[in-house]
Amino acid sequence: MWSIIFIIFVLVLLAYLDTRKPRYFPPGPAWFPFLGCAWELRRLHKEKGSLSEATQALATKYGPVVGARVGRERIVFVYGWKAIDEMLCRDELNGRPDNIATTSRTGGKRRGIVFTDSEFLQEQKKFVLRHINEASFRKEVMREMIEEEVRSIIDGVTRAIQKNPVVDLYSFFRIHVLNMFCFLITGQRSNEHELNELEALTESFTRNVPLSGPVFGLFPFLKHICPEYCGYNVYVRIHEKILEFFHKKVEVLRDTASNRGVIHAYLAKLNSGHSGSSFSEEQLLAICLDLVVAGYDSICNTLKFAFLYLILHPDIQQKAQEEIDTVLQGRPPTIEEKPHLSYVEGIVLETIRTFVSRSHFPPRRATKDTHFNGYFIKKNTTVILNHRGMYMDEAAGWQNHEDFDPGRFVREGNVKNPANFVPFGLGKRRCVGEAFSRESIFLIVAGLLQSFNFETVPGNPVTVETVENFTPSCKSYKTYVTLR
Repeated sequence: MWSIIFIIFVLVLLAYLDTRKPRYFPPGPAWFPFLGCAWELRRLHKEKGSLSEATQALATKYGPVVGARVGRERIVFVYGWKAIDEMLCRDELNGRPDNIATTSRTGGKRRGIVFTDSEFLQEQKKFVLRHINEASFRKEVMREMIEEEVRSIIDGVTRAIQKNPVVDLYSFFRIHVLNMFCFLITGQRSNEHELNELEALTESFTRNVPLSGPVFGLFPFLKHICPEYCGYNVYVRIHEKILEFFHKKVEVLRDTASNRGVIHAYLAKLNSGHSGSSFSEEQLLAICLDLVVAGYDSICNTLKFAFLYLILHPDIQQKAQEEIDTVLQGRPPTIEEKPHLSYVEGIVLETIRTFVSRSHFPPRRATKDTHFNGYFIKKNTTVILNHRGMYMDEAAGWQNHEDFDPGRFVREGNVKNPANFVPFGLGKRRCVGEAFSRESIFLIVAGLLQSFNFETVPGNPVTVETVENFTPSCKSYKTYVTLR
């Protein structure tokens, strides 16, 4: 009898202690035993409609730095430009989470460039950046490839509207943008079978992995109890298949004498004998995985938002087309023409603003105990920065922030980026594919606006409504397209 009472007492005590927050931890929702504040976050997410708006609501109540716990993981949400700007400059808050979600994707060890940190990341990122941004590769080869894919998109849409002017533009973007990424990685054009295979894998990934991350990442024990239901099996399986896809590419390219893709450059580094301990073929495959998973879906969904806004704002579309006609005089758009197409570039930047404001920065990790904004942040605490507070808030300098207004980026005929417009990050965490992404989106938008008019489908109005997959998207829509 007494032993049962003692056990109950101990359990109650442990449950009580599990609800107590560490001293000087940021304010936030109450913690419950085992769950932390997972239930409250889920409630807010459902009530507000998106994760970014849910954490915005927390910031409104508790301040720009909010402390939370989900399962056993302590999380700090950071909201607003001032707090985020300070955090981005703090090296000790620029790590990446080291958990089952970040290791099971690459064979049980953190690899790649998205979920690694410290000296390992800097060495690998420096190599990838040097290769991607190499003038002879990026300007002469990659740009020609992007321009060719834009022409292919235009040809595909032209053929489609001859049969039916109502089309789903998103279906044209996906396969051609994927071909751009494959060319960047392999230095070769991929055949239709390969592209369809990889497209199916990436589509399955984005559909099965939520914006908030896999649930087993926060509750690791679910991997052992219900690996299929919690998404662990499909998460690992999809990553293994993508890695296997690029492993086959590596084997094909291993003995190729002349190739300018990332794979060839990396293999040359490995064979040089001066690669360093961070270089390996497993790491090469993880880099290929990161480039596709992190970049491909983001570009496609940004384009999806861009043309949704353009059909909702025919005046913006017409103004951009007038600029294109005046500047290009019938020539196809090129990157060299971008400085002269400031309004089209404004459309690109405004779309990126509205796209990223629906998400968060990739999660970060405190690499050591530190203080931030007056609070104590313990080592290995996850830190999540809310983009919404940077791009959809008047306090950050965005007037009429809900409006789609490309002109906010154009001053006296030139593109002007506000100091707090950093959608690709800052410093050591700045996205390696920034130039590639911006150039790809610009050329596709300019090329299609030059060739077509886009309207809503009669009797089928569309609205801007966020869909949260791996990256934010909007509901599927079709467009009424005519040749100009």
